[in-house]
Order: sequence, then C-alpha cells, then structure tokens
Amino acid sequence: MDWMIVLGAIILALLIVGWVFKLIKNTVKIILIVTFLFIALYVVGGIGPADLWEQFQQWTGQSQR
Repeated sequence: MDWMIVLGAIILALLIVGWVFKLIKNTVKIILIVTFLFIALYVVGGIGPADLWEQFQQWTGQSQR
C-alpha cells in the first residue's frame, strides 16, 4: 500500500516538473519573439520604444497632456 502512494507521488511530481518546463520553454520563446519584433521595428523602420508607448497610449485613450 505504501509503495502505491510513493509511486503516485513520483508520477505526480514528474507531471508537475514537465508542466513547469513546458511553461518556461514557452515563456522564453515568446520573449525571444517579442524581442526580435522590437529589434526589427527599430532597425527597419526606426520605430523606438517611445514611439510604441505613445501609440499604445493613444489606443487605450490615455494621454500625457
């Protein structure tokens, strides 16, 4: 009976660790994609972070006036 509890705990721990690694992998992937897009916008179009922030504020209706 005790070995079933230990086996269940090991399986559950492996599932949780696998899920955490998938989460970290996907997060890093998204960060790299967004970083590449920001760099491409800056190099190709000369659009910097301040320009993006200003446009975002216009879309959300916020203004710094």
